[in-house]
Amino acid sequence: MAEEYTKEGDIMCFSEKIEGERIVLERARPSFQLAEELYVLAQASKATLIPWLSWAEVQKTPEDEYNYLLTWCEEHWKAESGYTYVIREKEHEFALGMIDFLGIDATNKSGEIGYWLSINAVGKGYMHEAVLLLEDEIFNRGFQRIVIRNDTRNIRSANVAQRAGYKLEGIMRQNRWSKTEKIFVDSNLWAKILPEWQESKKLASKRG
Repeated sequence: MAEEYTKEGDIMCFSEKIEGERIVLERARPSFQLAEELYVLAQASKATLIPWLSWAEVQKTPEDEYNYLLTWCEEHWKAESGYTYVIREKEHEFALGMIDFLGIDATNKSGEIGYWLSINAVGKGYMHEAVLLLEDEIFNRGFQRIVIRNDTRNIRSANVAQRAGYKLEGIMRQNRWSKTEKIFVDSNLWAKILPEWQESKKLASKRG
């Protein structure tokens, strides 16, 4: 489990490692080894990522992945404006994908979870577990609201949000430009708020 924060009111000191039953979320620190590992993973899953994630088409080399780790993941973590984790299978420690918390509004205590998973790991409940682990970390830090957005046609991503207990608040019409299709596309807006998370924890504890 993630370490609980100790500084009252400090919502930004996120854990660098969060352990679950089958997976571990590890801070995505920049290294050429990790960049190569993630690049190979993303390339193998490119066909399933490109329709929904524009970076999958832009990424051409392991160096591109390293630059992302260095200029996005590391800088945002240090600035306390975003937190990116590698999802690893716990027993064998191989990477499965990534998950992050970004778009943080510290004043209103809200932000957005984003994620991607390798094609070989899809359909096994790994992302469901990853979302629940990260949301525990987020709500334990004092946040009030978490959002998940996905293309309305991305059924797998929508299923992750729905299964994790997020409520569909509406559809954001033509809010995202698809570089692949050269059109504006719609996105689902899912959200979970602190009282809902607290209630789910109470129900889980009663079930034992």
